[in-house]
Amino acid sequence: MPDFDLSLIDRLTVPASVHDTEGRFLHMNAGAEQASGKTAAEMLGRSVTDLVVPAARETVREHFRGAVGGRVTEFETVFVDDSGAIRGARAQHLPLRDGDGEVVAVLVLAYEVMPAPSQEAVTGPVPELTPRQAEILRLIAAGRSTEEVAAELTLSVETVRNHTRGLLHALNAHTRLEAIAAAHRLGLLSPLPLAPKQ
Repeated sequence: MPDFDLSLIDRLTVPASVHDTEGRFLHMNAGAEQASGKTAAEMLGRSVTDLVVPAARETVREHFRGAVGGRVTEFETVFVDDSGAIRGARAQHLPLRDGDGEVVAVLVLAYEVMPAPSQEAVTGPVPELTPRQAEILRLIAAGRSTEEVAAELTLSVETVRNHTRGLLHALNAHTRLEAIAAAHRLGLLSPLPLAPKQ
């Protein structure tokens, strides 16, 4: 790891992380841990793209390469916290230089944002969810388990599973995370703002 005084980064309230020029996590502050639900130890050595949805990874890589090249980059993206909720963020990638002016690391800052639903082109018709499917989608995007959804909606667990299967089919998804990402792309689900995990 480059020789940096990380105390300033640790004192920031905005989520911040430091990455080597290959994009691997070197450090996260408490704000980043709270926003992502991951610890610095869990993320150490992992890719800068590991927390973002697959559709956003190339954009993150492109902006990161720009920062490694010496430019400050800023863009909106979405990431997935450990509960599976998709959350919006405005990210800044700032090059960190050594005494000779060479970029040796990148500082990433994340700010709260509520991006407009779907900035990607939507092909084909947007699926129409039943009111119950839309309700279940909102709850699973908020990180609720099948059992928690059933309790909140006063339904049986099997009924929730049936509605979830229908939801996955309607969104052409295989997992809850894929369904949440698809719903976000289609404008069916607004991402939650970046904030400390409850």
